[in-house]
Formats: sequence, C-alpha cells, structure tokens
Amino acid sequence: MRRAVGPLGRLRQDAADWLMSQPHAPHALAAARILVGLSVLGLLVTNFSNRQMWVGDASLWAEPTRAVSRFPEIALLDGVSADILTVAYVIVLLAAVAFIVGWHTKAANVVLLVGFIAVTGQNPLLATATDNLLRITLLWMLLMRLAEVWSLDVAREGGDSDQAVPDWLRTGLHNVALVGLGTQVALAYLAAGLHKVAQTSWQQGTALYSTLQLPEFRPFPAVADLLSLGTVPLALVTWLVLVVQLFFVPALLRPFTRDLFVAAAVGVNVLFGVVLATPWSSLVVIAATSLFLSDERWQDIGFRVADRCAPVTDRVVDAWYAVADKVDDWWYRFVRPIVDWVRVTVLRRRPGGRRVAQRGSEEPRE
Repeated sequence: MRRAVGPLGRLRQDAADWLMSQPHAPHALAAARILVGLSVLGLLVTNFSNRQMWVGDASLWAEPTRAVSRFPEIALLDGVSADILTVAYVIVLLAAVAFIVGWHTKAANVVLLVGFIAVTGQNPLLATATDNLLRITLLWMLLMRLAEVWSLDVAREGGDSDQAVPDWLRTGLHNVALVGLGTQVALAYLAAGLHKVAQTSWQQGTALYSTLQLPEFRPFPAVADLLSLGTVPLALVTWLVLVVQLFFVPALLRPFTRDLFVAAAVGVNVLFGVVLATPWSSLVVIAATSLFLSDERWQDIGFRVADRCAPVTDRVVDAWYAVADKVDDWWYRFVRPIVDWVRVTVLRRRPGGRRVAQRGSEEPRE
C-alpha cells in the first residue's frame, strides 16, 4: 500500500500545482479569442444586408424550427421590430470588435455569447455544427483569463483583473476551463471522424465530390472542378480529413505529432473555407484547434507578426487608446452620474446598496 500511496500522492500534488500555479496557454487563448471574434464579426458583417430575411421579421419561414428551439436567449429578439433587431445586431458587432482587440474582454464575452445565440437562434434552419462549437467555446471562455496578452486590457489595467475573485480561484477556473474546452474539441474531432466512416458516401469516397457539385458550395467553379474531377487530389483530401479527425486525439500525446496534426487540421479547414465558401465556419474550427498549439510557438508567431506589422499596429493601437480614453472619460463624466442619480433618486438606493429612508421616516440604524 505504501508504494501505491506515494505515486498517487505525487500525482495529486502535481495536478494541484498545475491547476493553481499559473494560468496556462495565455498566447494560445489570445489567438483563439481573436479568431473567434473574427468569425462572429465576419458572419454578421457579410449577412448585414439580408439580416431581415435571415433572422428578422422576414424570416417567418423558419418559425416551425424556431418554435422548438431550446435556447432561451432567442426570446430576446423573437418578434422584435426591424429597428430593434438592427440595434441589437450592431451591439453584437461591436462586442465582437471589443473581443478581438481585448477591450473590456469579460463584458464583451458575455454580450457575444448571449447576442450571438439571440441573433443566429432566430433561424435554426441555417444553423451549423460549428455554431454549437462556437457557443461551447464562448461559454468556457467566460471562466478564462483571455486578456493576459495581446489585448488592450493588459495595457489599460495590467491584465484581465477582477478584484472580487481571489487570484488562486481565477487561476484554477481558468485552467479547469482550458482542460474542459480542450476535451470537448478533441471529442468533437473524434465524433466527426466516426460519423464520417459510418457513412457510405465517405466509405466509397464520393462525399466530397457530391458536395462540390452543389451550386451553393461552388463559389469558384474552376477550383471546385480542379479538386472534384481529379481522382488523386480528391482521394488525398478525403483520406486526410478522415485521418486527421479519427487520430487527432492520440496525436496529441506527442509534441511532434500534435503539431503535425494541428497544421493538417488548419490546412484542411483553410481549403474548405475557400473551396466551399465557408470561411467563418472554418475559422471557428481553426480557433478551437489553435488551443493545441504550444504557447511557445504562438509566442514566436506573435513576435514575427509584430516585427512585420509594427509600423501599422503602433498607429492603430495609439488611435484606439485615444478613442478608449475618450469613451471611458465620457462614461465616468456623463453616464455614471446619471446612473447614480437614478439609483439614489428613483430606486432610492445608496451606492452601497442600502435603500434611502423615505422623507419623515427614521434612518435605519447600523
């Protein structure tokens, strides 16, 4: 028994140290945050002109599936006018921008999670599997410290700080959420691979060919024909998709195979994003896959990008800081006094939360 207790005790201690010592993968999560924000921003911007047909009052054709949806957030925009939908749509767009640059990241995360479901949930007929992956990712990210690097929050207030929660608890929740999200992404790859090999079209190698013949998946007919009419390229891509999805989980056990499979998965999704005209769905999968790339590699990528883009990014960041300072100043000078006045005068509450005594009544004693 003593021999068994020792290793188990060390394993438990190592797990506790890993969970509580420091927040892991800050650069990988920052990259995932940026890519997730870009996917939401791109989806909403490209569909802005037809938002009424997609999710607005002209989308009555989707009412049967909307009525059975179990996402409670869709009730926020169910049956609203075109103007209210546009305002909510723009708010979610702005939240996506704030999430990308890491400005008030936690608040942007909440707005993005609820707003994305409230908008896209209005038309479940057009939902995809990557919508569910995006919701899961944003939900887990609520527990993570996403603004530790590559964000405006880290320069504005020294990181994604929340003084109401102890640092050890924030670190533990961050790492638990990182493990939870990574596990779900790995299982999603495995489930997708098992689902494909169970289908006759994938067993016979005709699944991609049939998809590439559909008009909605042929934005570039010449490229689609180059891939679908060539027996060897089609077979290679088919096998690559199956191998990556089926063996993604065991490939994570070794650094070399992990980097190899992550690169292959990103390449496949880039190919599908271009050939099948699904850039935003592919970007969601790339964002989730980027979590498995080591933080050291993301740091190297960040240094290279920063060196090449330094002249442009310096100007953009300086301009953003100026705008952010103006917005914060406007908030504290104009909006905050109005909120405090409403709290004290209308709601009869002091800033500490106690109710203000009515005129003529005795002030509550401590």
